Parts: sequence; structure tokens; C-alpha cells
Amino acid sequence: MPKNVRLGIIRARHDTTVPVIPDQACIAMVMIGDRSLLRYWINTTRGYLDFLDSPMFPWVDITIGTDTSRSAQATAAINALRARVPGHDPLAGLDGLVVLTHPGTRTMANPLAGQPGQPATVTTGFDGGTTGVGGFTVAVLPIMASDHTFMCHEIGHVLGFGHTFGLDNNGTDWDPSDANIIVGPEYGSPYDLMSSASFGTLWLGTGPFYAASPTFIGPPVSGWPNANGALAMGPHLARANLHRFMPDALAGRVVERPFPPPGGAVRVRLVPASAATGRCLLILHPPNEPANGVGRVYVEYRTARGWDAGMDILGPSLSREGVVVHSLVDQPNVGPRVWYRGSVPTVSPDADVAVATTSLVVSVEDIDPERNWVEVSVTEGAARRVELVRGNHSDDVVGVVGALEQTTTPCGDAIRKGTFATSTFSQFRIRTTGFGGGGAPGVPDATVAWTVGGVPAGGNSGTVDVPYDGVTFAVEYTIDPVVFELALTSRGGERFEVPVVVTVTGDGTTAAASGTFAAEGWFDGVHPDDAATLDRCLRRVFDRYHEVPPLFRKPTPEPGWSLRVREEVQRLWYAQTTRLINDASGLDAAGRTAFRQLVDVQVQPTQTVLGALAAVGIDFSVPEADITAWLANPEFTPYPALAEALLTRLNGNRLRRAVFLDVIAFNYEHAPGVTSPRAVEQVRVGVLEAAVLEGSNTRYGERATSFAELLAVDDSDDALTRVRADVAGEIWRMGRTRHADPG
Repeated sequence: MPKNVRLGIIRARHDTTVPVIPDQACIAMVMIGDRSLLRYWINTTRGYLDFLDSPMFPWVDITIGTDTSRSAQATAAINALRARVPGHDPLAGLDGLVVLTHPGTRTMANPLAGQPGQPATVTTGFDGGTTGVGGFTVAVLPIMASDHTFMCHEIGHVLGFGHTFGLDNNGTDWDPSDANIIVGPEYGSPYDLMSSASFGTLWLGTGPFYAASPTFIGPPVSGWPNANGALAMGPHLARANLHRFMPDALAGRVVERPFPPPGGAVRVRLVPASAATGRCLLILHPPNEPANGVGRVYVEYRTARGWDAGMDILGPSLSREGVVVHSLVDQPNVGPRVWYRGSVPTVSPDADVAVATTSLVVSVEDIDPERNWVEVSVTEGAARRVELVRGNHSDDVVGVVGALEQTTTPCGDAIRKGTFATSTFSQFRIRTTGFGGGGAPGVPDATVAWTVGGVPAGGNSGTVDVPYDGVTFAVEYTIDPVVFELALTSRGGERFEVPVVVTVTGDGTTAAASGTFAAEGWFDGVHPDDAATLDRCLRRVFDRYHEVPPLFRKPTPEPGWSLRVREEVQRLWYAQTTRLINDASGLDAAGRTAFRQLVDVQVQPTQTVLGALAAVGIDFSVPEADITAWLANPEFTPYPALAEALLTRLNGNRLRRAVFLDVIAFNYEHAPGVTSPRAVEQVRVGVLEAAVLEGSNTRYGERATSFAELLAVDDSDDALTRVRADVAGEIWRMGRTRHADPG
């Protein structure tokens, strides 16, 4: 149920030479405009508060003498309004008052006049703020000296909200020009409207200095005289502070959990404070929590939207997008108050914040790229660790190596294929836990150091010369000065891979993480500008032979794949697609030819066939130029048909020891009663197995009696095993899918 609060708006002019502000401007600024003061409170409480039947009274003129305190202004305004309506009390039944003092400034003789640079007169603003008069809580808002944030803040006091605490700041130093510097924690949250006297900013004293500015400039209100200053708006009321004073406003939008035990964790997904629906606040209750809630911890997510539009993505402001932590503290003389404990900015290498006065650590596990949610975990303590997170990656074509071959797709479309030089771009992001940070000024930042191929990369940009296989390659790099993200760019046509290591040091402890920068250098296949033409042909062929899966596009390398894994995946892909073409019962001869052409046009077939054969244990004893020429000549040699049949028969298995392809071909062709095959359909599998068996026994002096004895258990390394399993599983899954989309 919404809570109705009736606020009386008293407009009081103390200088009759100044025209009154038009009613429409006052209504738009205070009551019903999209960015009005009362609209702020309706929005930030997610519709819990309404202000129905809140009157805006007619203008009254008042006299303000030398006492310009908020109490004097409120008293004069209330008396003037009651005098204007003598028959009854116009304030009866109201829950609070807002006094707009117009203009709220006074021009007077400058006491320093006559000194160098001093004008004869100065304009001073009246005191603004909240006071109590006649049983009412009154927000006094001098119009020419009050911005939107200040006015919303003071109305917050009328509604019953208290200040937030946290970072040491100068918010309570009401005369910053004098020699007496005041530093304290009140107004110490960079994320709460009720800290708007400073939002935790420290600008006086010995430092270190820091600043928070979560406000933004909203649209002007026509007719409102303080067009600039009045439009500094935001931020939202912290969800922690909203729950502290109006828990019913967050009904159904809160996750409540006890503190996690040692070794345990609390994990939740939160939406931003500005979201209209969803759970936006995690409340963690300590053991033996007292009735007033002291000791509980609040976690919320803040993004630069709505009234939080003034949040920064990057520094230097402390009011940055991210996960924000407060706790409830019993503050002397005022009672339980919300205290800022730190944040985990969205764009930051640091992924956690230790919650002061507790053993809890709040960590960011995942963030929606559209910033619609965040997943957080809370644990008791956190080990220091560093993770490398892959960012953007691309292998960009920079030129053609050698001559282009003009060819066609099975659909008759002209396309070009060849070898293309590439330049690789990779970003490496870091995520740390246990190194502090968390929006805590004065806490030394951890240091971050990068090496590429064992060579240090310092500063914000440069070039490192990295060794690989006896050759040195130049790699350009940049390091983001805020989040320490490393970006690497290789020169075109250079194939190599080198380790990338990040080392983070803080508070006497060091942690490191490593990854790999793999520059492909070049690839064989279709010209990138002709890829769309090939895709259209793929779709037409798939539409005709719909029972065949759309797995006939060469796999794109993943950023984390090593050069060895990339080659292995392509070989496995070629072998598996070959098997699928031969095993597909719904394909006629034309269909098999079309699919073979689709596969071959994306690779250099003979080299790919040799690689695929090598992966299953088939090598050769003749010069490579000879075997390559034979594999490229299906009209006059049996090699293409036998190679395809071998890949199909082995089906991802490998021979225990390699057997020569040229010996297998000799044995096959000299078997009694067979003819030299020119297509895979002509190959007799039993004769082929016998040819392999004879080739193996002759080569190794063995007497194996069956083809099965030649097969080996896969002893490849774990990474390749996983890749093979993943690709083979995907092929099997897609083979069971009909009418799939090749795009």
C-alpha cells in the first residue's frame, strides 16, 4: 500500500521588488513535473510515497530582518499564511511543510569594501535547511541559493530520513573559509541523497583528498529563476537508507540472508536501484542481531540511469557505477544510521570489497553487459587471487599472400580463395580479489605489472620484442591507466604464440595469472569479402538436403586456443565432415559432391587432408610434393578416394603406430579382384582395412591379425582431448538436428 504524505508548500517573498514566480513554474518544479521535487521522492521510493492532497498555497509577502536563519524564515512564512486565511488554520492535517523563500538572497554592503579586488556590495544567501516550528518539520529552501539535490535532501528530512555516514569529509564544516577545519564521517556516503552536503568529499585538511559527485544537470523548468543551480539533480536515495527508515517501500524487493559461515557463501543476483522491478537489495543479518538492526550489512547495485544518471563509469569521482556496500551503525546521539563501507566499481580490476568491522568480503561474480543485473557473492574472508579475463579478440585480414584462386561454389557463384595475412588483436582484463580497493580513498592501490613472452611491458603503451621458436616478433601494446587492461596487436603475416603474465602486488603479497597471446598470422580459405556469397550457397544447399546438419563451415578459432589446438580442430572438423558426407543416407551423388565442394572451398584441401590423416596416424614415405600432387588428382589417382575412406573408417580414432599412405594405396590396388577407386563410394572397406594391416605389419615387423589391433587409446594432452570431445560432441548433436540455420 502506498503511504500518503500531505506536505504544505508555502511560497514566501521577502523582497517585493522581485516578481513572484508563476504558478505553473512552481507546480512543475515542486509538484508534478517529471523532474519535480515530489516526483523524485515518488520515484526513489518506487511509488511507495504519494503526495495526494498536498496543497501549494498562494504567495505571501514576509519581512526578514537581520536574522536570516531557517527558523526565522519558516516562522515568518507560517505567520503570514495564517494571517492571510484568518477563518481557519490552513495547515491543519498536514504532515510537514516546505517553505520556498524568494529570492532567498540579499545584497548588502561589503564589509571588506575598499580592499584590493573587493566590490562595494556582496550578495549573501539565506540559511537553508530543515527546522521545527509550531509542531511541524519544515524544509526551508531559499530559491536562488538552492539546487535540486539540496531541496530533495531537505524534503527527505521532513519525510523522516536521516543522514548517512562513512568516509571522512568536510560536510559539517559550515564555514570552510575560516582556519578551523572540521572533518567527520557525517555525509560520508558517495551514493546517497542524504549525504548531499558533501557525498563523502574531503577537500580541507591534510588529505589525501578525494571527491564524489553523483549529480547531473536536468532539463530547465520554464519560469523558474534559478535555472542553472536548481537543476543539479540526483542521486537516488541509497536502498540501504530507504530500508532503514521505510522498509515497507522495499517489500518484495529485498533478499535477506544471515552472515555466511566460514567456508560458506551467499550468492544473489541484484538489479539496479533505478530498476522498476526485481530484487535490488541484499541484507545480511549478523549473529544475534539486536532489535534495532545494528550490525547488518546492505549490498546494492547502482548504475548511471534515472536519478543515478550522474554516476561515473570511471574515476576520479568516488560515485562510480558498481556494487555498493553499507552497514548499520549505532551512531552516538542519533541512533542507528547507515554507514558507507565501500564499492566495487563496474569498470575496475578489483572485484571485491572487505566490509570494515566484519570479516565479510563482497565480490562481484558477473555483470550483465547491458547493466541490467549483477551477481554478487559474500564470503567470510577472501584469498588474494588474480584472474585474466578475455576481452575483445579479432584476427583482422591485412593482405593477400600470393595469388588468389578464382573458383565457384556448388551454386555456381564466383568466389575467390587463397591465403590471407592477418593481424591479431587481443585484450586481457584482470580481476583481483583480496587486494583492498573498493572505493576506499587513502588505501594504497595494488601495483600491476605485465610481461609478454617474458618481456616487461611498462608505461601506457609501446612495443615489446618477444622471442618465439628462435625468432623475435614485435608486438604493440597499450595498458589502460585506470583498469590496467592490456591490449596486444601483432603485425600482419606473423604466426607465433607467447605467454602473457600479470603480477599484482599489494600489502606485501603478490599473486599472478597467465594466458596466451596467439597470433594466427595467416589462414587459407575464402576471401572475406566473398564470405556472404558462400553463406547464401550454404543456405540453399542446406534447404535442399535438410536432413544434413549445417556443420560445413570451417570453425572459427576461439581466443584461448593455441596454434596447435587451432590446427587440431581444423583437422578434426575436416575428418568429421568427411565422415558425415559419406554416412548421410539422404544424400545423392550430386549432394555429396556439393558438400565436398563446400568443405574444400574453405581450405587448402591437400594440406588439410594431410593434416587430418596425420592426426589419425597416416603418414607417407614419398616426397611431400608427390603425395600432394596425387591427393589433388582424383581423376587419375586413387589417393583422394582412399584418404577420404580412411578418415571415415577411423572416425576420430587413431592408429597405434603410423602407416604410410602410399603403401596402403599400393596394397589396395594390388589386392585381387579390385579396381583402382576414383570416388570414396568405390572403396571396399574390408580391402582397405587389409591394406592398412599389411602396411603396418610390414613396417614394424609384427603379425597383427585384425584392423582393431592397430587402434590406439587416445593419449593426447588434456587440452586437445577436451577440444576433440567438444567438437565431436557438437558434430554429433548437430547431426541430429534437422532444418538447422547455417547462418
